[in-house]
Amino acid sequence: MARKRRQSARSFVAKRRASIRLRIGNRLAAKGLLDQAIEQYERAVKMDGHNADVRVALADAYFEAEMPEKAYRAYKKALSIQPRHAEGHFCLAEFFLNHGRPQAALTAMTRAVQCDPSRTYYIYRLGELHWLMGDLDAAWSHFARAVEQAPDNGFYHFKLADIHFARGELEEATGEYEAAIRCAPLDDFYHLRLAIAYQCQQRHGQALRVLERIVRIQPEFPPYHYLLAQHLEAMGYRERAQYHYEQAGELDAYCRDYVRRVQERGASGLMRALKSAEELR
Repeated sequence: MARKRRQSARSFVAKRRASIRLRIGNRLAAKGLLDQAIEQYERAVKMDGHNADVRVALADAYFEAEMPEKAYRAYKKALSIQPRHAEGHFCLAEFFLNHGRPQAALTAMTRAVQCDPSRTYYIYRLGELHWLMGDLDAAWSHFARAVEQAPDNGFYHFKLADIHFARGELEEATGEYEAAIRCAPLDDFYHLRLAIAYQCQQRHGQALRVLERIVRIQPEFPPYHYLLAQHLEAMGYRERAQYHYEQAGELDAYCRDYVRRVQERGASGLMRALKSAEELR
């Protein structure tokens, strides 16, 4: 009995020491000191080899330090110790995706969500992977679930809107972009996507008001002045358009490319909307 108590005490001390090493390693990793973090994690593993959290942290450090074989082995070891370790499956999924294995990433991310369905970010990432694999319906389902679990997160509304936009469902996309803006009123990118959705629906007055709002949010970004000027010119407001052309000035290569991509998105969105409407007839 005394021997068992001594063994239990030693095990408790080892686990406490491993926990301390884990916390030290986490602080070092957060500072980008990966070599030192790995040293702490490896020492923690020697103290408590059955701690899956330590194994995942070590795997993450190996991953960031570009040591993929060690990272993979550490992830697999962590999951052999604790098969329902949601973070382990999630990190393994990101590892697979980073190394060009999207199908393996999809499988691992699905497992992460199954292990902990309360983690909204995992659900969102699973939606992203389905989108990457070309399954828009599954992507929509997971983004919608993320919105349901975190209705005040504008980014999830934004991603759900993007799926609707990609499917040519412009009214639904508009509603979700508007919801994203209600969550983050000063996000210029959300506003820009809403303006594009309005333009694709020929709702030019609403698009104009949103573009004007974008310029107020980001008055120093030339492409926004240029896009507003183009829209004003198309609506016949030439004097106001000229003012914003002057504010935009001569666009550099980055700004020209930015404007081009915005215009291409609007054109492709309009084409998808027309195709969707045709399919419904």
